[in-house]
Amino acid sequence: MKRFHTIMAASIMAASIMACGQEAEQPEQPETETVEEVESAENTDPVDDTDTAADTAEESTKDEAKDSALAAPTVKDGVKKQGPEGQDVYFEWNSVDGADGYEISVKSKYCEEQEYTEDASTYETTDNFYTVGAQDDFDFLIKVRAYKGEGASRTFSEWSNEAKGATY
Repeated sequence: MKRFHTIMAASIMAASIMACGQEAEQPEQPETETVEEVESAENTDPVDDTDTAADTAEESTKDEAKDSALAAPTVKDGVKKQGPEGQDVYFEWNSVDGADGYEISVKSKYCEEQEYTEDASTYETTDNFYTVGAQDDFDFLIKVRAYKGEGASRTFSEWSNEAKGATY
C-alpha cells in the first residue's frame, strides 16, 4: 500500500511540474517583444495597485457610514418633579430613526459649586427619556447620542446639545 501511495504522489508531482510551464496556445511572437513586455512588467510599481485598492475600500466605508449615519438627538432642558426619595429631574429627547438605543453622559455638581468638576457618568437606555434624582440641591448637565448595532460594530451619532436641569 505504501508503494501505491508513493507512486501516486510521484505521478501527481510529475504532472504538476510538466503543466507549470505550459501556457495556452498563442501565435508565436518575436523574442524581443516578449523581453520588452517582461521589462515593462518589472518596472510596474505594485504599491500603486495596493494604494488604489485601499482608497477604494476607504471610499466604500465612507459611503456605508453616510448611508447608516444616525442623526443626533435634540435634548430638552430638564423638568423638576417630586421623586420617591427627593427631587428628580426629567430629561427628554426626540427618538432617532434607526437607533437601537441611546448613550447618556451625565455631569452633576452641588448648586454652590461654579463648575462641573466630576467626570461624566455614562448610561445606556432604549427609552427617549432619562430621570436623575438627588436629595440635595444639584445641577445636572446631560448630552445624548444614538447608537446602532452591538459590540465592535456599534456606530454612534454625534453628541446632542447639552441640556441643563436642577433639583431646586
